[in-house]
Amino acid sequence: MAQTHNLKARYGDAALVTGASSGIGAEFARRMAAEGLDVVLVARREDKLRELAAKLEADHSITAHVLAMDLAAPDCEQGIKAALDEKGVEVGVLINNAGFGTYG
Repeated sequence: MAQTHNLKARYGDAALVTGASSGIGAEFARRMAAEGLDVVLVARREDKLRELAAKLEADHSITAHVLAMDLAAPDCEQGIKAALDEKGVEVGVLINNAGFGTYG
């Protein structure tokens, strides 16, 4: 028998996804929206975030917040917190997908 998950009931109303402008981060955001969670989309490319936010809101009747920020900036965590406080968003799920890697 398949197990069902109700992320919204378990963790609250919102998920914050870093690296949400493309790839796996965007897919995580789609999954959270499909589960009925509002999403906070964080990445550097505001145009991509806004495009994804509009699609998620239309497809899933959720609220998608866009935070165009560089997580490598020294004060980014304060900026994220201030934006969440200003919007009155309480995050229950964090998907920390942004990263930097080298090869070789």
